[in-house]
Amino acid sequence: MDEAGKGKNMTNPNYGSTERLTVGQAVVRFIAAQYSVADGVKRRFIPAAMGIFGHGNVAGLGQALDQYNDILPFVQGRNEQGLTHAAIGFAKATNRTQTFAVTASIGPGALNMVTAAGLATVNHLPVLLLPGDSYTTRRQGPVLQQLEHPLGPDISVNDAFRPIAKFFDRITRPEQLLYSLPSAFRVLANPVETGAVVLALPQDIQSHAFDFPKAFFEDREWKIRRTIPEREDIGHVAKLIKDAKKPLIIAGGGVIYSGATAQLEAFANATGIPVSETFGGKGAIQNPGDWHLMGLGLEGSPETNKLVAEA
Repeated sequence: MDEAGKGKNMTNPNYGSTERLTVGQAVVRFIAAQYSVADGVKRRFIPAAMGIFGHGNVAGLGQALDQYNDILPFVQGRNEQGLTHAAIGFAKATNRTQTFAVTASIGPGALNMVTAAGLATVNHLPVLLLPGDSYTTRRQGPVLQQLEHPLGPDISVNDAFRPIAKFFDRITRPEQLLYSLPSAFRVLANPVETGAVVLALPQDIQSHAFDFPKAFFEDREWKIRRTIPEREDIGHVAKLIKDAKKPLIIAGGGVIYSGATAQLEAFANATGIPVSETFGGKGAIQNPGDWHLMGLGLEGSPETNKLVAEA
């Protein structure tokens, strides 16, 4: 193969059968085809999108959400932070097997999602954020409430997501989606890594068309894997309990996410070891016995905190 042929293959890869879509259409189509699988149950990973339209997300992504409303319903909101909190709450209620996508316009709209994104990351709760972003062509100056940095024209308010996002990317070319969308869902589906995932979408790029491979939009399953402890670790914990004079169990959110409520209750009933719950572990015990304590910490009870201190 001559040098010209090599260059042509590099710039025009063989994707097989393709479909011409805008970036906005491709994002919506891909999201609608993602499923989570946990304990043998298959669910739509993101059953709906929410957001508020404005400059930066109405023309490209907004058009796609309207066009494909039958496969990805859209819920119009009134506050971007509230919508992101609702998505996080939904993720927690579904034990991290589902979440929502949330979109916002450039500037204050996108910035309103930052606090909720931090909450999602700190609590390992999946949420997909799709803020609009500045024109990549830069033929325009700052538009309306769009914010800029005097020393860096490539910086927008969306860069505030970088320190708190578990995955962040700014899509400046359509073909970037072939890498970034699967990478985003890999993070969303990993209980260890999951948190806020942010794909910043410049408003001009959202309307750019590209010949995407059709296989990219086929249904895809993401397994939510449960961490299995090693036998050596189990033996070590058993020895700690056996040797303890005043053992006490602190149940966290992992009990809920692992579906281990029944096992914890059975263990407590068999041993009589008292069980307390963290704030994230509230609800870990559904059938309490006389071994069940109240919560601990700042939102707990003084009696429980005293017992924990003496354990």
